[in-house]
Amino acid sequence: MKITIDGKTIELEERKTVLEVARQNGIYIPSLCDHPRLTPFSGCRLCIVQIKGRKGYPPSCSTLVEDSMEVVTKSPGLQKLREEILELILAEHPNACLICSEKEKCDEYKSTIRKVGETTGCVLCPNNGRCELQDVVDALKVDRVRFPSLYRNLEIKKSDPFFDRNYNLCILCGRCVRICQEVRGASTLAFAYRGSQAVVGTVLDKPHLESGCQFCGACVDVCPTGALSERALKYELLPEEKAVTICPLCSMGCELEVQVREGRILSTKPSDQGVVNQGQACVKGRFLIRDIVHSPSRILKPMIRVQKKLEEVSWDQALDFVAQRLKRYKGREVAFVSSSQTSCEDNFLFHKFAREALKTENIWNPAGFSPLSLFSEMVRENGLDSGLNFRISDLSKAKVIFLVGADLPVSHPIIWLELLKAVRAGAKFILVSPIAYALNRYAAKWLQVKPGTEYHLFNCLSKVLLGNEEGEKADIPQGLDALKKTLAEIDLSQSIKITGIEEEELEETTDLLMSAGPAAFLFGMGLAQGQNSSAGLAALWNLARVREAQIFPLGLENNLRGALEAARNSSAKGSAFNLAFHAALPADIKALYLTGPLPGLEKTKLEFLVVQDSFMNENTEKADAVLPATTFAETEGTFINAEGRVLKFVRVIEPQGEAKPDWWIISQLAQKMGKEDFRFKDASAVMKEMSKAIPGFSKMLPASLENDREVFIEEEVKGEKKPVLPLTDPPHAVAGKKYPFLMFLDYSLDYYRNLNLCQEIRGMSLIRDSRWIKISPEDAKKLGLMDGEKLAVDSTAGKVAGLVKISEAVPQGMVVASFLWNEEEDFSREKLFSAQGNPFMSILPVNIKRGM
Repeated sequence: MKITIDGKTIELEERKTVLEVARQNGIYIPSLCDHPRLTPFSGCRLCIVQIKGRKGYPPSCSTLVEDSMEVVTKSPGLQKLREEILELILAEHPNACLICSEKEKCDEYKSTIRKVGETTGCVLCPNNGRCELQDVVDALKVDRVRFPSLYRNLEIKKSDPFFDRNYNLCILCGRCVRICQEVRGASTLAFAYRGSQAVVGTVLDKPHLESGCQFCGACVDVCPTGALSERALKYELLPEEKAVTICPLCSMGCELEVQVREGRILSTKPSDQGVVNQGQACVKGRFLIRDIVHSPSRILKPMIRVQKKLEEVSWDQALDFVAQRLKRYKGREVAFVSSSQTSCEDNFLFHKFAREALKTENIWNPAGFSPLSLFSEMVRENGLDSGLNFRISDLSKAKVIFLVGADLPVSHPIIWLELLKAVRAGAKFILVSPIAYALNRYAAKWLQVKPGTEYHLFNCLSKVLLGNEEGEKADIPQGLDALKKTLAEIDLSQSIKITGIEEEELEETTDLLMSAGPAAFLFGMGLAQGQNSSAGLAALWNLARVREAQIFPLGLENNLRGALEAARNSSAKGSAFNLAFHAALPADIKALYLTGPLPGLEKTKLEFLVVQDSFMNENTEKADAVLPATTFAETEGTFINAEGRVLKFVRVIEPQGEAKPDWWIISQLAQKMGKEDFRFKDASAVMKEMSKAIPGFSKMLPASLENDREVFIEEEVKGEKKPVLPLTDPPHAVAGKKYPFLMFLDYSLDYYRNLNLCQEIRGMSLIRDSRWIKISPEDAKKLGLMDGEKLAVDSTAGKVAGLVKISEAVPQGMVVASFLWNEEEDFSREKLFSAQGNPFMSILPVNIKRGM
């Protein structure tokens, strides 16, 4: 296909809009409502063009090219029309600065004053210098507005976290409304009223906090004016430099553009070139990075305990002190806790240091109780044909999606966006959850099972799909005869009763599962934690085999996959991580080295504690030595995301204070302990040794990661496509007279190393406070509870106190909490579960009452 634009002949392989083709070929057409990730809107009309053989001025954003089309983008007539359209837009937007004849000199001689109640010009606007409207005015050279100016005098909305909404600056381009609906699936924003009264807003003009907003910042990023503006940038000058790196706050590995000025991070935005996130992010990656890196809780200097008090010392003094003390302990007397939020290079050295310098097999990591670890263990033990690598983009091609144990918009936001694409393309989405999530409205079927009964649900579905005992037949995939015989012994009606769903719902779900096309089964931490996890996963695997579906375990922390791979190739055979502070530590461990958070240390009687971290918390206050580590923004290395994709991150600012990279600290300390083979100059040197030592990292070389080359972790997939047998009927928690409520505990990712994001950053505490204990309106009314008041929760093990959060998503008889791995002692899940022998159970009977 060939077309001509302004006399330039252009060849095309695929059909696109005129505006897309023009942009790709460096031809400027003004536009304010169009955006590459949104469907054409044709609202601003600035992108009008002339096309030979057609009447009028069609908008180029919604006009598809045709073979031999001749397009004119610049002519006196077009210029005049665009100027008049832009003048109409400016008539309802503060325009004094935009058309001022002195504006080119203004920024040089006049300071920007933004501590004002109203924005009446560019120099008072937080978006000054970042505004697309400014760019279009300059391009069209508009220097007057002939229409009467109208200031709408709308209230400026400042009650929500992270960004302000000043719709006096809004030009009604609709970008924010469309990206919230089309891309994010939140539908928080919409147009209200009509004509001259039209305005963007929420339902009943409620705050975003009450309107289902994800606070992803997508609306702010696409806003062409200052109508939606990031609050943290309001009083900042423009950045001096920008750098691209990888977000460390979940397993997605989103690419972020970091804006820097004078060595300080101003803001982060999702990179449009991000292969994983494609210009999208979540609240943490979009708004929290600045506050994390520059947190007042940062550890800036090495400290050692002198006469029962931590004192700042030099690095040499600190390393000498730690080296000499660690030499006193051998084997099982010392333990090392690594972090899934540090790089592959760091984790490789953590294991090498534990084995060679500490001579211990006690090295633990949270990766050991993740969905990935649980799935890998099942595959290995049963000789199954399945790996961990996948592509997020493949999910959008699925025709049936089965999800259990995860609230994707919160835990895996980018995977949620791909799932949403699939649903909008006609996929059948089945959700299994005891509580309601925002994504429920997109589900073709929501199975609200009783907590902990997923095992029974999966077996029921498999039995019905394979044909029941009354002789109904189904096409049985090869090798599933044994599973059918086993399931024949299950009492279907009794199992359905256990789950709490209706038989009709089961039949409807099986019909959906048998829809034509590829199927994807996803499971998260909600299924992986607890005493029923292995049995529940085995039953899910069997159901996936019956449906001939691919199963996807969902990662947690940003480098959990990398930490898991490092652990697999280590000879460490210490106690299971989830039992560390119930068994090994109190009895055997005398010295402990922490590079990540570990709860429950109040029970230990350690002789020596080292904390290597970026932030102060309860453990650093107990430590004998504190070694300041850089954050991800001050160092470089690699992460492995949930897909198994290798992602390289780079240093964007200099280290704060005297903080050093984790690999450097371990290397220097090992040398102090006489280990000369730890002389690494940089992270690349560590990578080279790591790629030789660990088969999964064999393709991870500095040269292979250049020029955005796509590299996945190596994995060997071998085994059989068979069911997991025999099936074991696990117990499930039941409320009783003494403990009349079931407590459902979710695993929260709202932390970075030792920093609790909800407690550190006020905006996060407004969105999802880590101390919230959610309860149904009916139960709250019975107990006389009000939002925000203290609530005590008792179990057989102990008591914790949180804050009441009344939620219609929670069914009667349940309470829901999201516990952090690094939560402080007074609200740790370990207090509730220690008597059960497993601190990672997700459900237990409790009693609740007001206060402590």
